[in-house]
Amino acid sequence: MTVEPHILDVRGDKCPIPIKKLRDTIRETPEGSKIHLLTDDLESRHDVPALLRRLKMPPALMIEAEVGIIFKIENQKL
Repeated sequence: MTVEPHILDVRGDKCPIPIKKLRDTIRETPEGSKIHLLTDDLESRHDVPALLRRLKMPPALMIEAEVGIIFKIENQKL
């Protein structure tokens, strides 16, 4: 059975809102789940990796897309 990722669409939100919403989502989703963050805030390129380092989580896969930036995040501690 494949578990679908939690999609967090924060397009249109500007710093610090995307990071706050991501932090809340990390807390609310079970460890081991996947989170896909969709954002168009360019600051997220730096803010998301910094947040994940502070939380001692693996780095996200960052994909530049037509819709903005997609971060694929594994909700787990290192």
